[in-house]
Amino acid sequence: MRRGIIHIGTPRTGTSSLQTLLFGHRDRLREAGILYPELTPRSAPLPHLSHQHLGETLNGRRPRYERRELLARLDQALATSAADVVLLSYESLCLLPPWHRAPDLLCGVLERHGFRPEILMTVRPQAAYVQSQYTWRIQFLQEARPFAAAFKTELHLPRFDYLRCLENWARATGWRVHVVPVRDRRSKASLVERIATELGLADRLVPLLAPADLAYRTNQSLGPVATEVSRRLRASGAACTQTLARDVTMRIDALSRERGLDAEPFQALDPAMVDRASDAYRRTNNILARRVWGTDWIDRVDDLRCSAINEIVSLESISSWEPQIDDILRMVSDEFGARIFHGMSAINKLSKLVAAGVLRFSRKI
Repeated sequence: MRRGIIHIGTPRTGTSSLQTLLFGHRDRLREAGILYPELTPRSAPLPHLSHQHLGETLNGRRPRYERRELLARLDQALATSAADVVLLSYESLCLLPPWHRAPDLLCGVLERHGFRPEILMTVRPQAAYVQSQYTWRIQFLQEARPFAAAFKTELHLPRFDYLRCLENWARATGWRVHVVPVRDRRSKASLVERIATELGLADRLVPLLAPADLAYRTNQSLGPVATEVSRRLRASGAACTQTLARDVTMRIDALSRERGLDAEPFQALDPAMVDRASDAYRRTNNILARRVWGTDWIDRVDDLRCSAINEIVSLESISSWEPQIDDILRMVSDEFGARIFHGMSAINKLSKLVAAGVLRFSRKI
């Protein structure tokens, strides 16, 4: 039987890199018998690397009439394709609530055309996932808290329970499920290679990829200085569209790197946080691992190793970073202030940011 593989997540686990490769090699995949369908609604100015447009019609971020449009387009693609494998990918499908009918809907479309549905999910230790979600919010000017405060309130959100995220999809496919750790104790191969192997498609996928493809990384987190600049902007009232916010934080990142800063990615996890997250999810992680892998979670998922904390707001040496941070804040305010600060002039906002930095410095000395 033909196979219909639905990649449902999880976010921030190498999904963007995988989707970039699938998107970029779409024609060659088709030649290898693998369909990665193009599903862009008429209203969208550009295609997406993933099937985010379809996913957003399911989670309510796009209108229902586009759901009908894209499902019809998927129907047509499946009906006219000679491929024996179809891949659908949107990393937030796993975040749909348990009562949502999306699993039955998508599986039904696949089955109607003779494709047996399967689920692909990538996972990592929950502590790393919490930090990665924090840095995602930082990238979009959506986070004002220091990481420790965010960790405390975020850890028990449903999105971090992989078993809960997977169960509805797994039931819809009769537990035809592939779960791939971001870092696997059993293999040092790249994530893309291990996904291809897990899916039984390595002989078709891997030959299409150059070494640069296998090492490709995208959507990487900001460094500690850029993270602190973004956090302070948000704390001072910065708010804008996701597109503009990403432009702002990309500029912050560039300014940090121009100064020789942020050579290392942001890191705020300590061993106590890692232990707390492990304890919170040990039971459900093991249930999932035994069901899918036939072994315990720890036998497959590599330990999370905490490097030195570099979150600036938590460092004793914070005062030494203030001149660089204030300089970047000033430049960003000059470039974007009128568009990201609403209801108050950029000059007033900048003065508050600088004043806050001076106050922090005075407290340190």
